[in-house]
Amino acid sequence: MKAIPALIALVALALPAFAADKKNKDKASVPDASVSQVKWAEVVNGASFDKDALTGKVVVVEEWGVNCGPCIASLPDMAKLAKRYDKKGLVVVGLERQNGTKEQILKLLKPARVEYPVMAGGNGPVPSDGIPHAMVFGTDGKLVWHGHPASDEFEDAVKDALKTVAKTK
Repeated sequence: MKAIPALIALVALALPAFAADKKNKDKASVPDASVSQVKWAEVVNGASFDKDALTGKVVVVEEWGVNCGPCIASLPDMAKLAKRYDKKGLVVVGLERQNGTKEQILKLLKPARVEYPVMAGGNGPVPSDGIPHAMVFGTDGKLVWHGHPASDEFEDAVKDALKTVAKTK
């Protein structure tokens, strides 16, 4: 029975190193990309957008599509995120990637209460396995995270990036 407390102590000592190693691997897996490499398109929902005003902001770019169920389901969550952190320095931009018409796009945005700029077309600087695909760019314009917006790490990456906004003000 003495082995169990020793095993627990060993696991407790190893966990911080494992977590740090995972964090380092996550950082290493983020490609060297920047918000300046995003190919912007025409804003279809009337929201204002100025790519030059993104400097010093945390930018989330979400690639999505009008024929993608998970994409449509994530629109209300992205709208809430955009509204929640707007005054803290977050800018959210949607890029519709399935060649949807303006009418198709607007029909989906209204019930989701999307007020952030949504563009017909455009694409981010990193390849993805599919949509929805979100990219988080820090205040320095560098990519800090990318992946599925329903991932647990997504909002954590946004919150971590927003911490640098307060430091730069």
